[in-house]
Amino acid sequence: MYREKYNRLGDRYEVLEIPLDRYFNPLRKKAVSLAQGRTLEVGVGTGKTLRYYPRDVELYAIDGSEEMVKIAKRRAKKLGLSVKFFVGDVEKLPFPDNFFDTVISSFVFCTVPNPRRGMEEIKRVLKPGGRAVFLEHTISDSQLLNVIFLKPLDRILGYLIDDSTLRRTHELIKEFFDVELEEKYYKGIVRLVVGRKG
Repeated sequence: MYREKYNRLGDRYEVLEIPLDRYFNPLRKKAVSLAQGRTLEVGVGTGKTLRYYPRDVELYAIDGSEEMVKIAKRRAKKLGLSVKFFVGDVEKLPFPDNFFDTVISSFVFCTVPNPRRGMEEIKRVLKPGGRAVFLEHTISDSQLLNVIFLKPLDRILGYLIDDSTLRRTHELIKEFFDVELEEKYYKGIVRLVVGRKG
């Protein structure tokens, strides 16, 4: 189960991601800059996005790993941020219907056991007209990259942290939201997708 794997990794997860931060942090900043009003970040992890949030948002954050939430809380405290943290899964969010103006998901749906249920929950807690912002690993548009890079990586990350690099999250988003923006990076290995709840 992903929760136990992430709990065991703890602070070491930060070290594992160092080689990717130079590529992903600018994208995290771009995604998070779209937050407005009462905002929920699902799968907050160690809180790498926290420093990028506009200071006027009312921020909630949830993650399935207790250890990740502890690290994110420490980070928020260092940054002087007021964040309401929760431990829980995106497939069963502990919030009322139509509660948030924005929901942010940053490299989360590659790990969610039931992605469709996770999308349903995000849509449920968003207000009508609310914005869902997804920055996600996805299967590439390049078959060559999928074969020589993503499939081998998928096996390794699947074993380590129950992560899949071959999901079509961008297609699933379109089933639940009216997509306003889709940007592809690194041949579609990473995508920023912004949707509205109708």
